Amino acid sequence: MSTSNDLTPRLDDLKTQASEVARKVGHQLNDQANSLRDVTATARYNTQEFIENNPWQSVAMAAALGFLVGVIVTRR
Repeated sequence: MSTSNDLTPRLDDLKTQASEVARKVGHQLNDQANSLRDVTATARYNTQEFIENNPWQSVAMAAALGFLVGVIVTRR
């Protein structure tokens, strides 16, 4: 017959395994967040550079995008 004392080592092992998995997942999420942060920073830099080098083209593109969004929204 099992007692709670027989389960204690198994529960300790499960807690240790769960802690290890949580630690690994935390590290992976942190790595992914850092990677995403780098990609978005690069995209922001490139966008800012394009706008500064091509201001009229940027205004035209923003107007065209606004027009398209307006057309799509009014059709619904």
